[in-house]
Amino acid sequence: MTKHMLKRSMFLLLSLLLVAGVLAGCGGNSEAGEGSGGKKIKLGVLIYDATDSEVVAFKNYYEKYIAKNYNVEFTYSDTINTAEQEKAAIENFISQRIKGIISFSNQDRLASIAMCEEAQVYYAVGAGTLSDEQYEQVKDNKYYVGSIGPSLDNEEQVGYDMAKYYIGQGAKNFLLYTGGYPFVSMHKKRTDGMIKAFQEAGVTYAEGSNGNIGTFSGGGFTIDTMTGFPDDSGAFYGTAGQKLGASNLEVVITAALGVELFGTSISQTNPNLKLATVSSFTDAYKSAFNAEPPQADYLAGKFASSIGPIFAAVYNAVNGDIDSVRDNGQAFRLAQGYWTAIGKEQFNERFELSNNVETPAYSKKDLDTVIKATNGDTDFESFKQFVEAYTYEDIQKLHQ
Repeated sequence: MTKHMLKRSMFLLLSLLLVAGVLAGCGGNSEAGEGSGGKKIKLGVLIYDATDSEVVAFKNYYEKYIAKNYNVEFTYSDTINTAEQEKAAIENFISQRIKGIISFSNQDRLASIAMCEEAQVYYAVGAGTLSDEQYEQVKDNKYYVGSIGPSLDNEEQVGYDMAKYYIGQGAKNFLLYTGGYPFVSMHKKRTDGMIKAFQEAGVTYAEGSNGNIGTFSGGGFTIDTMTGFPDDSGAFYGTAGQKLGASNLEVVITAALGVELFGTSISQTNPNLKLATVSSFTDAYKSAFNAEPPQADYLAGKFASSIGPIFAAVYNAVNGDIDSVRDNGQAFRLAQGYWTAIGKEQFNERFELSNNVETPAYSKKDLDTVIKATNGDTDFESFKQFVEAYTYEDIQKLHQ
C-alpha cells in the first residue's frame, strides 16, 4: 500500500468513527434511567409549602428514588403563597433552562401555563385537577401535559365516606372543620360530601349566607363547625380549644389539615376524640396514629409515590414523546383518589408500601411500562389504565 493510500484509509476510518460517535450521541430517548452519561434533563417542581409533610414525602421520592434511577435533575421552588411568587418561581426555572415543570402550587395555573407555553417549557399538575372551565381553555395547549389527582367527585366521596363511617359507628356529636370552604374547591366538595351523609341520616341542613357553611339540626345529632386558617393572632387555636373541649364531642372530621391543626389540642383537651382527615401517608401521620392515645383514627391519604406517573408523563414530553400521553391530541385529566386507613394497624400496613423509598409503590420497573423510551408500545390508553389502577389493592398486585 502506498503512503498516499495509507493516509486516505486512515482518513476514512477516522471519519467513520466520528460519524458513529455523533449517531450514538443522538440516541436521545434511549437513556431513560440507564445512566448512559448523557446530559441530565432539568425539571422544576413548584411547591406550596416546603415544610408540609406531604411535600417532604413527595420530594424524598423524587430525590432519593427517581433522580437515582432516571437521568434527571430536580430543582424546587421556595414556599409559594401568592400568584406573584408562583410567577417569580417559573421565571427562575425558565432562566435555568428547565425543560418541564411539575406543579404542586395552585395560585394561578392558567397564567403559569401561558408562561410555560411562551418559553416552550412543559407544565403538568402534580397532584390535583383543573376545573372544567380551566381545562377547556388549555386542553389544546401543546405545552400543557395534563393533571393527575383526585377529581372533585373523588373529593366529595371522601368527605361522604368519612362522615358515613362514624354515623355507622353510632357517633352523634361532631365537629366539622371545613378548611377554606367555600373558596377552596376541594375543601368545599369534601364538606359537601359530609353534609350529604348527615342529611341521609336525618339531619336538617340550613345553608349559610354568602355561600358560607350553614347550620345543622335534628336527627339526634349535635354538629358544630369551624372554618378558616390560623393567623398570627392565635384566635384560631383559642376557638379550636374551646370547641374540642365540649363535653359531648366524639368525632372531629376535617376537610384539610387534621393532625397539623388539631392533633396536639386533641391530646391535651380530649384524648378520647376520634379524628378523621384528608392528607397523606407521611411520618407525621404515622406518629399520630401510633401515639398513645392515638391523635388520628381515620385517614384518606395520598401515597408518597403517587406522583410517579406525572413524572413519567413529563419525562415523555421533554423527550419528544408527548403524543404517547395525549388524550386524542389533548392534555389529559386523570383521576387518582386516596387510600383509606382506619385505625393504627391498617395505617401502618399502608404506610409501609406508601413511604418506602427503597421499594416505592411506583418503582422504575412500573414507570418504565408507560415511558416511551423504555416501552415503545405504550400509548395513552396504557397510561390511563396505569394511572387509574391506584388503590392499595391495585398497587399490591404490582409488587406480587
